[in-house]
Amino acid sequence: MGMDSREVTPELVRAVVHLANEVRSFGRAETATWRVLGRRVSQSTIRRLVHQVGGELAEWAQQEQPANDQQVAIPRLAVVSCDGGRIRTRVPGQGRGVHPSGENGWRETKNASLERMSLPENVSGDDPCPDLPTSFRSAEKVANIAEKPVPNVDRADEDKSTRVVYRGPRRVLRTVVSSMACSEQFGPMMKREARRRRFFDAPLRAFLGDGLNWNWSIWKEHFPTFVPVLDFVHAIHYVFAAAMCIGSDESEGWTIYKQYVTLCWQGRVDLVIEKLIDASTARGVDLQGRIADEDPNKPLADAVRYLTNNRSRMDYPAYRRAGLPVTSSAMESLIKQINQRVKGTEMFWDDPQGAESILHLRAAALSQDDRLDRHLSRRPGWPFLRRSTIPTTAT
Repeated sequence: MGMDSREVTPELVRAVVHLANEVRSFGRAETATWRVLGRRVSQSTIRRLVHQVGGELAEWAQQEQPANDQQVAIPRLAVVSCDGGRIRTRVPGQGRGVHPSGENGWRETKNASLERMSLPENVSGDDPCPDLPTSFRSAEKVANIAEKPVPNVDRADEDKSTRVVYRGPRRVLRTVVSSMACSEQFGPMMKREARRRRFFDAPLRAFLGDGLNWNWSIWKEHFPTFVPVLDFVHAIHYVFAAAMCIGSDESEGWTIYKQYVTLCWQGRVDLVIEKLIDASTARGVDLQGRIADEDPNKPLADAVRYLTNNRSRMDYPAYRRAGLPVTSSAMESLIKQINQRVKGTEMFWDDPQGAESILHLRAAALSQDDRLDRHLSRRPGWPFLRRSTIPTTAT
């Protein structure tokens, strides 16, 4: 018979919470606790512990905690990114079986990465990488970005002997925020974390996002002093799809893609929009009207809309000269790390408490300031330290 949550020692709580955060289910956490630690803790107890700790972290995320100037270093470069994820939820208290909430239970999560970064060594006022990086001329990589089949094209320009790489800023420390909250609630949550990290005092500040409206609503309301940067990888997605639509075959489409994406890399997005509009006119595409999803020209219209809406956030040469990041690949990786624990067709989390608890727990575990361990060591009952459960601020 497994232990009750009241019988679990603080040391065992720490081990159980970490295990439950890493493995795919509470049932596996129960097995791992027994096999690795030799302690029997039932999955229902593990679930209660995770909800308790995650709930405490969620409460802390809502508090306005001023930064301690002696503890927190002002970043040379502060970078904030946000993006949506997916989680499946159910209505709690409905008895046996799964009772999905909403449309088949799927809900969007809000996730943010706050990175203190070091500037590249080659920041001198000149563009450190005026040529398009080789990775963005790789048919396989670009097709993966665009979620399309790999085009059958000449790959001579992928020669590694002439490889071009943009070496942007490097991460020093990252903290994470994740929640079921709507954007109106998530924005202040991000801002509180940024204040704790003294991001608003940084001499260089950047806000990276894709084309989602809520990303830029949060930027406008809470981070207007941060340089807004559209993730270049998302631009690639639209440019590639439009180019393959315009080309008479894959080879011509690939040639058009390389031309257009190079112009975007050079900050000449207005010229790309002009070319796309010309192609739309030649095909009789009504860019002001609604285009059906099955219309073969829809990628063309989508690209015009996307680039037009984001043109003010696509001055990539200026961002590179300042040493700012131009892609949010780290954010994409973070979403995968969060989804690894919370997303799955077989996973249902109580809406909203269960889902909110696991998201805050996962965010704390993925933060690089040891905030989860510090929080666990400050909970009531810890044998060596009895203090507030508020974690100290990241440096």
